[in-house]
Amino acid sequence: MKFLGVDWGLNRIGLAISEGEVASPLGTLNVQANSFDKAVAKVMAVAVEEKAQQLILGKPEGKMGKIVEDVAKALRKQGADVVLADETLSTQEAKRTMIEMGMGQKARREDNAVAAAIILQRYLDETKG
Repeated sequence: MKFLGVDWGLNRIGLAISEGEVASPLGTLNVQANSFDKAVAKVMAVAVEEKAQQLILGKPEGKMGKIVEDVAKALRKQGADVVLADETLSTQEAKRTMIEMGMGQKARREDNAVAAAIILQRYLDETKG
């Protein structure tokens, strides 16, 4: 099964892909905070293009968690199979990993995609055992 990991943000959405047991960063979508429907459409377009059969959507706590629940509903209305997964500290882990890898500040702007890969990898690790 092919998975698309999603780290939803108001300005950037990180994406990761997996067709097996290992998640890889795919890229980052830049979106405008006030364009919810366009952002959902962009994610859906990537899911279709990548032939992802399931979307793993990182869900934070608080207000952002409620927004992510709305995103999941919107994606499901478009026919996507969406699973919500805990994303606690995924962005901080992504930043730390990128620094440890010696990546420069400019390259670390893709931390959303790495965070999406971390979310997806956690999900894959939990479900295979």
